[in-house]
Amino acid sequence: MEKIKLRALTASDIQKTLQWNNQDDIKKLYAGHPFPVNIEMELEWYDKITKSNFPATVFGIELLKEEKLIGYSILKNINLIHRKAEFGILIGEKEERGKGYSKIATSKTLEFGFNQLGLYRIYLFVQSNNKAAIKLYEKLGFRNEGELRNSVFKNGEFINEKVMGFLKEEFDKYEL
Repeated sequence: MEKIKLRALTASDIQKTLQWNNQDDIKKLYAGHPFPVNIEMELEWYDKITKSNFPATVFGIELLKEEKLIGYSILKNINLIHRKAEFGILIGEKEERGKGYSKIATSKTLEFGFNQLGLYRIYLFVQSNNKAAIKLYEKLGFRNEGELRNSVFKNGEFINEKVMGFLKEEFDKYEL
């Protein structure tokens, strides 16, 4: 039985995503900027993602039963010439983490990217200290492609980032 669905984000989601983007635990492990996000910044981001699907496609992750938004996944920097895009995911609701929703949402987003957008390569950047995310990505079939040394500066220290990728033929063979 399906537990979640991917859907478009709407204006009614802004307060929720604004709250997530200002949570310390998310700012610590998420590759985005470490600064506070205000409503004007969030509205500007929403304006970009709701008026065009390129260069980013953002999906709200919603629990089906409760109709509750718990996070979002994104394909950004979409390049249809080279048939690649960067993937990201955020589960903002702390009580919904660790329940397998990230795995399902990642699978659905990959499926959309490969089968609907015709992408050949989907890649991501993950901080090397984000062990839970790395474990999930490896379990799903992403391959480690290298490490960017001292790529992120947060809380007074540099952190390495892993680059991980998934190719279409790998996705077609993989049991998600």
